Amino acid sequence: MKKILSMLLVLALTVSMLAACGKTNEPATSTATPTQAASETETPAASTPSVDLKGKKIVVARWGGNDAETAAFAKMLEEFQAETGIIPEERVYTDYDTQLKADLIAGQAPDVFYVDAYMAPFYISQGVLQELDKNVVQADKFYSSLIKAFEKDGKLYAVSKDFSTLALYYNKKWVKEEEIPATQEELYGAEFLSKIQARLPQGVIALTYNQDLARLLDLLEIDGTEIVKDGNKSNLGHPDIINNMRMIYDAAKAKRVMTPADLGMGWNGEAFGNEKTAMMIEGNWVYGTLKQQFPEVEFGIVEVPTYKGKKTTMVFTVGYAIGKDTKEPEAALEFIKFATGPKGMTTWCSGAGVLPSRSDVAASMGVDKDPYLIPHIKGADYAKSWQKGDSLSIINKEFQNFFNAAVQGESTLEEVMKAAEDEANKQIK
Repeated sequence: MKKILSMLLVLALTVSMLAACGKTNEPATSTATPTQAASETETPAASTPSVDLKGKKIVVARWGGNDAETAAFAKMLEEFQAETGIIPEERVYTDYDTQLKADLIAGQAPDVFYVDAYMAPFYISQGVLQELDKNVVQADKFYSSLIKAFEKDGKLYAVSKDFSTLALYYNKKWVKEEEIPATQEELYGAEFLSKIQARLPQGVIALTYNQDLARLLDLLEIDGTEIVKDGNKSNLGHPDIINNMRMIYDAAKAKRVMTPADLGMGWNGEAFGNEKTAMMIEGNWVYGTLKQQFPEVEFGIVEVPTYKGKKTTMVFTVGYAIGKDTKEPEAALEFIKFATGPKGMTTWCSGAGVLPSRSDVAASMGVDKDPYLIPHIKGADYAKSWQKGDSLSIINKEFQNFFNAAVQGESTLEEVMKAAEDEANKQIK
């Protein structure tokens, strides 16, 4: 039934797109004069629309979040309405992409909605997003990796609302910052991990890792070989991909590194907070968890060590996009300008506890001076987005299914990666 439903959804969406082919696909732009537009690229975007949009109503869709995120979003909506007179209606999806696709097909899509960088290639390819004018949304104020995540052929289709990157966390009880290796080759090496392990209590591991391509894509593709080939097929069995996986595989097979599950923990934050691991590579979302739930743990954060001489980490971001068929494109654009402008982004990020996507907002909020957040912010300049076509979830699932067999010694790394590739391609087909 899931396959049949998926086929029907794709067919319906295709028909909808064909029907829309006659429509223009001009970038969503401001109605400001050229002089006003030029001014906006030099100073924070004006909140007041250049035409009277008071009383206009738009629907803004998002997924659910914690209490802090819900409150921050509500406050931002209030500020937006107060400044523009535009009335935003919040729509919260519980099964986000499934419900959003259904509304797109039914012609009931929200005017503005979240688009995860992970899903951006799909929505862009389906033609359901309006192109956005880079000057109007002040794209030059954002970290470059966050703009690239929502681009195709140089055109921008969504604007990042916040972001997260990976960094190396270490417990100061057992690890000194100056002894952390500069390279991942050394970090995962037997000499360093054995030295750290020797000083740890029983039941504590030196370093955790995740069997998840979302944490490994930057390493696996460091040589330029991509894990997706021919549009959407898995390329996990390529020698370059295998060679870049071997560093972690060797450490995992020798039990020098373990997953949180190996330690009886649900995720890295729990393992680190309960002092079951001395180090972890994790996103800045763990920072608040450690401060609130494990205040007794004294920790430090540094950038992820280099690999093959290159700085590398992963970035995760979500953007605001405008639906192609919105009846209120000007009002929708004003919302994006406000939400991703200095005031709206400050309200959202300070309330939700996330990192601002704009360098000027990071500076005004002072987060670029926070020693705990600096490693995460620096990573935005060179990070790789968790994004690779529309088959990445299948490829990742099969990688996770098969990789553990290699770690347990049931098969070689080459055999496992090839098996994961073949099974993923079977599922994709």
